[in-house]
Amino acid sequence: MSLAALSVLSRQGTPLYLRDYADDDSNLFFDLNGQSADGGSDLFEDEMIPVEEMSSKQKDEWPCQLDYQFVLHSACQRLDDVLRENKWKAPGASGMDACWVGFLCLSDNLRAYGYVTTNTRYIALIEDSIENIQLQKARNSELCVLMANAHRFYTESLLNPFASLHSKITSKRFESNVTSLVNDFNGYGR
Repeated sequence: MSLAALSVLSRQGTPLYLRDYADDDSNLFFDLNGQSADGGSDLFEDEMIPVEEMSSKQKDEWPCQLDYQFVLHSACQRLDDVLRENKWKAPGASGMDACWVGFLCLSDNLRAYGYVTTNTRYIALIEDSIENIQLQKARNSELCVLMANAHRFYTESLLNPFASLHSKITSKRFESNVTSLVNDFNGYGR
């Protein structure tokens, strides 16, 4: 159970930061073509339509696997729906709890969680398995703190006079701080 990918989006849904933190041996149940991860048969047992791999230019621009990008896109749509319903805030919540949206959706073994501020949205994908659902629920507060700190780092990066609001986050300091947070969350820093 670990944080597999993190995205920072503008209020309009434009990606500002998109990165996966998963190991190369990610345990997704199915790949982009519907094949089971263990090399078994086609999930839907229909004719296969191949999905193109990312080019090196695309990987350099957004270092996130395509399968995670698809799930993040779905989670972004779900986040829009949740925000439109306006029932996500807990009564009397303040501080970082007032920004915590929580669980958004489930895709295979990935659980998406959201965190919303005035001008940015944060979506985290957590690799999960059925055995770890109770543990994941217990770690929600840790994830909320991680996302609040990611927001703090984003705000600090905007204090750079050369940073541009609503553009891709290119700060190396932001990248290293968020990577450190994720590694601590995933247990690499313990």
